[in-house]
Amino acid sequence: MKKLIYSVASAALILSTSCSDFLERAPQDALSPSTFWQTESDAYLAMVGCYNGLDNIYHDGHWTGMNCLMMDALSDDCFDYFSWEGYQVTVTGNINSNNNGVAGSWFRFDDIRACNEYIQMEGNVAWPDEATQKQYLAEVKTLRAMLYQFRSQLFGDYPLVTTILETPGDAYVERNSASEVYDFVKKELTEAINSLPNKADQAQGRINKQFAQGLLMRQYLWEGNYASAETLAKDIINNGGLTLASNYDDMWLEANQYDSETIFDYSFISNTSRDFYGDPFVPNGALGGWSSVVPTVDLVESFECIDGKPITESPLYDPKHPYENRDPRLRSTVLYSGQYYPGYEGKNPQGVYNSLPRYFSDGTANPDWWNFTGNATKTGLNLKKYLRYENVASTGSAHMTVHYKAMRLAEVILSLAECYIEQNKNLDEAADLINQVRTRAYANNVYGVAAPLIAVSDQETMREQVRRERRMELGTEGLRRFDLRRWGIFVEKMNNFTVAHYDGDLTNEKNAYGDYIAEVTGITDGESANCPVTNDGFKNLKDYQKWWPISQGTIDNTPSLKQTAGY
Repeated sequence: MKKLIYSVASAALILSTSCSDFLERAPQDALSPSTFWQTESDAYLAMVGCYNGLDNIYHDGHWTGMNCLMMDALSDDCFDYFSWEGYQVTVTGNINSNNNGVAGSWFRFDDIRACNEYIQMEGNVAWPDEATQKQYLAEVKTLRAMLYQFRSQLFGDYPLVTTILETPGDAYVERNSASEVYDFVKKELTEAINSLPNKADQAQGRINKQFAQGLLMRQYLWEGNYASAETLAKDIINNGGLTLASNYDDMWLEANQYDSETIFDYSFISNTSRDFYGDPFVPNGALGGWSSVVPTVDLVESFECIDGKPITESPLYDPKHPYENRDPRLRSTVLYSGQYYPGYEGKNPQGVYNSLPRYFSDGTANPDWWNFTGNATKTGLNLKKYLRYENVASTGSAHMTVHYKAMRLAEVILSLAECYIEQNKNLDEAADLINQVRTRAYANNVYGVAAPLIAVSDQETMREQVRRERRMELGTEGLRRFDLRRWGIFVEKMNNFTVAHYDGDLTNEKNAYGDYIAEVTGITDGESANCPVTNDGFKNLKDYQKWWPISQGTIDNTPSLKQTAGY
């Protein structure tokens, strides 16, 4: 299938902008609008240039080159030890206008300006047909809505600028209320949806109807408008031509990156600056990785046992062997001790990933033990979904070509179930939807057990079940912070969160997966000095800090902007 190439030189010349001013006014070295905006080819290049805005969400908003994998470090699912990368401060009470971490990278307008220019100028083109014009315009309007949606979910109030600003005075704008931005996003997406092709009829990497519907569905969920979100979710499920992938574990292989379940992915051409830069995420001991962002013990403990019960209730859970008898998605999501990973052959007694002991049984020091080096994982865990060893082994981790699944059908199915539960209706259908996702997760599982299906019960119980299911199904896919905040529990959750790591070693016994069984002697958490981050670093988040501050430098340069309330 033809893919959209996000980096087109001529489009960049037309639409790239200087970063010297807050709202990035028109660059002086761009092609002249009077000579450029004439043909469909011109419009196509400009439209492709607008897709570069996705980089600022998924790719290079941060220097590590795969922002989408770092997003869950803004929540309790993942942890970023390196303070200079800017994620850790956003989940503590230490964030302020002079120390706002990665937030400083995302208060920007160059990408929005490119979309504004397209929308303002595309009427000058001699279009060969109206359908093409409408489709291109719908793609750009969806991209612009997506950029506003993303930033309003981080900053709340945000300047809503829909035209090209030509003079320095024009750039002195004020922040619009979050509700105004949300209304704009809903309007733009609603207008765009019917001019977009279905996923099956659109090139990989280009906006399709189901993705725009999914973005609008998310917006309604964030606002608590479950009836409207329900309508959109139903249409995606019933008319989108999508099906759940047959095997959850295989979804994360490069060969399956645009499968029947993927609604939209962040695509790129291999061996370019858009390559998935895996070095920050892979383990230190095998591939010299940095373990910048790693899963948390809190995430591991959220996965149920194979009887469908949480670890606090299941008789199958053994804290001494915490990875055994667990939902199969845990092993697909998290690289934990005992699993095979390339590069460990001959480096420790079992030749597999093992972050548990300070020293191996042969007396050698463990390069993955939490305090061995700064690049050792601080939670004793590493990311796995996109960093499957099959994706890493052939070309190394610096230039991977697996694409990011920005939206999957499973998310939509669970969202519809949530809509029913929150409206306290069709609870039998909600249970069936959750069970569809669970059944797929257990397909061909090594334990030989049937998926533990949930039964219809009261609203509160089912609310807890669908929220836990979202975390197990979508863990490390970048949605956790947004879920916690829309549920109204983000600050509470982060103030009860602690960074922790398991202590222990591997046995010489293998389980049904062929992994060496980990034997855990205890958990060291933030209450102990023998932990990378003590609890003093957390538990101080205030309610207003669920929204990010604008950097003080931006405020100084644009005095019309008012700082986020509370900062």
